[in-house]
Amino acid sequence: MDYNHHTAISATALTLLTLAGLILATGCNIQEVPSYWSTEPVQVDGKSTDWSNKPMTYFQDEGVALGLSNDAENLYVLFRFQDPEWARVIRMTGLTLWLDVNGKKGKNFMIRYKGGPSLARMRAAGEGGDLDQIPPELNERLMRQEGSSEDRFTCFAKDRIIEKSIPTGGSQGPAAGYDTSLGFYSYEFSVPLQESGVRYYGIGAQPGQTISIGAVWGDLSSLRSKGGREGGMGGGRGGMGGGPPDRGGMGGGPGGKGGDRMRPPEKQEVWVKTQLALYPAEVY
Repeated sequence: MDYNHHTAISATALTLLTLAGLILATGCNIQEVPSYWSTEPVQVDGKSTDWSNKPMTYFQDEGVALGLSNDAENLYVLFRFQDPEWARVIRMTGLTLWLDVNGKKGKNFMIRYKGGPSLARMRAAGEGGDLDQIPPELNERLMRQEGSSEDRFTCFAKDRIIEKSIPTGGSQGPAAGYDTSLGFYSYEFSVPLQESGVRYYGIGAQPGQTISIGAVWGDLSSLRSKGGREGGMGGGRGGMGGGPPDRGGMGGGPGGKGGDRMRPPEKQEVWVKTQLALYPAEVY
């Protein structure tokens, strides 16, 4: 059963969203999104095990869902969708998270993850889509980049750290991981609230403080050849279509199958504001 991704959502879709434990978000302004206290440190592997009792916010226009959690040490972020096109683009150009301790759209601290299922694996699974139709020059560039590294994770802090590669396992503070089980593409992150043990890889916040988070993906500008175009990278904010099938899940962006698959994806940017959760005993 397909669900519309328009502002006017049917009562049935809203009911299913509620049952799925999702919070619906619309519009392009900063959304208020709750962060939930995590009683145990989250294992950053992309799986939903640590999020079973934490509702996620579903952005209907983009076809993605976002979950936020924190403890006294770290902020945890779960980013999830069903559209294989976004997975291909994130593999190539990355999923970027900006964090602003002032609750605005500041871009002073950033982590960027280029990872996920390989293009070869997605093609083998029948999810290669229109990658077979792109110009040979761009295809060669993508394959060259594909073979350069499995996962690429970088961190940037304005006036402190230039964008620098760090391990995904969290040994220098931030951590990143992904999972493709249950039919979803899930990307999970943790970021130290204060300074990490190695460098200044922390956002400088504490529980109870209001911060903002910006997620940016789908920017193919770095792959464009001079004076050229990407060719058939897929149908922009389209993809698999459909609404959120179960807890923590969602469908692809608007358009669905059968759309203009020759139109390159558009850069997406979602900003949310959250008050970091306090330890339950501290809530009055």
